[in-house]
Amino acid sequence: MRIDIGGGFELVGVESADDLALVPPCTRDDADHATCTWWEDADKGSKAAHLDARPANVTPRATAPAGGKAALAAFLGAEVSEAPAFNPFAPKAPTREEALRDAAAAPGQPAKLRLLTRQLPISGPMGWILLAKGEPVAYCQAGPLSAFPRAQRLRDRYPDLPSTPPPAVVTCISVVPAVRGSALGSALVEGVLTRLSGAGFAAVEAYPEEPATAAALDAEATSSATQRFWERLGFAVAATGPDGRWPVMRRVLE
Repeated sequence: MRIDIGGGFELVGVESADDLALVPPCTRDDADHATCTWWEDADKGSKAAHLDARPANVTPRATAPAGGKAALAAFLGAEVSEAPAFNPFAPKAPTREEALRDAAAAPGQPAKLRLLTRQLPISGPMGWILLAKGEPVAYCQAGPLSAFPRAQRLRDRYPDLPSTPPPAVVTCISVVPAVRGSALGSALVEGVLTRLSGAGFAAVEAYPEEPATAAALDAEATSSATQRFWERLGFAVAATGPDGRWPVMRRVLE
């Protein structure tokens, strides 16, 4: 999925291995910024969460009744030549999103691709890339709360947070070093929030980790940006940990 947002910029929703290859190196599974995958595992962020052993989600095909067309025609009270072309028992053709999800789940496809596409028919891609004149400059990972078990576990620590409607969550945002400070990360997040709103989400949350000291702030230390970043995008602190280091940032979507 590619969306031209003007000015030489495109939003790319990760739906295939070719799309996944565009993800900037700082957020790829084999790079230091592997914490994006950590959110998808409820326990320790292990590679077991990549679901390598899970079979592809293939829709079973209906089998023909015994006796083939002649038996079906007799049952319907029609001659064989008059049997209807439409078979109400045949499986429906998959939608574009279902076909892409199933292709991504096929053996040999990257494990990360399976994770980012498993909600395609419901809420769209969960990985988004910002291209500037064809070059990937930023990456954002977002989707339903139910898609990120670690986020649900973290959220359970804050009983005062609203439970309905279930929020979408932004787990990761990263900008390549060459363009940091140019507001491209903010532009990417705004584009993703527009897509989430269009998918029916009424609120979105992010879970940054605040550094213990200002001197400890490191752009690569957390995958969820900082409280200040989210505040600039209209998010507000909905809850915070006892030492203030793990705030829950929330924004209502229009």
